[in-house]
Order: sequence, then structure tokens, then C-alpha cells
Amino acid sequence: GISTVPSSSITGNIGVSPVAGTYMTGFSFTADSSSEFSTSSQVTGSAYAPTDHTPTPCILTTAISDMETAYNNASQRNNTEGFNIG
Repeated sequence: GISTVPSSSITGNIGVSPVAGTYMTGFSFTADSSSEFSTSSQVTGSAYAPTDHTPTPCILTTAISDMETAYNNASQRNNTEGFNIG
């Protein structure tokens, strides 16, 4: 989930998946007229959740899959630069 406090602000889009939009707490969201995303005075961008209208759930599922693919790819690469510990 994503939590905030009243005086904080976020620049950019935010989203949660596969959990519902209720996992974004502390925000005062207003659904866009399309109901594909929500807005908040604390977010300079949009907020997305799988409970939003189509095509948002599909887009979020694809984003999560892409993130998992990228993580798995990166985790299997050799570190050719060595380690900088210290």
C-alpha cells in the first residue's frame, strides 16, 4: 500500500496492484469522470488501482508483470564492475 500524511506531496503517478485502491491511505481521492483513475490535491499526477474502470486493471497487471520480468533479468546478471563496499 501507499500511505501519506496531510502535509506531504507526491510528484508523479502512483498506483497499487493487485490490492484495492483502499490500500492508498491518507489521501482524499476524487475519481476522474472516466473513473479510470483518481486525483488528489496531494498528488501531482494520477492514482491508479485495479478497482478503477477498464483499461486500468489490465494496464496495472501488465506493469506488475513487466516489473517482475525486469527484476528477474537484473538479478541474473553478473556484476562485472566489482563491489564498492566502503
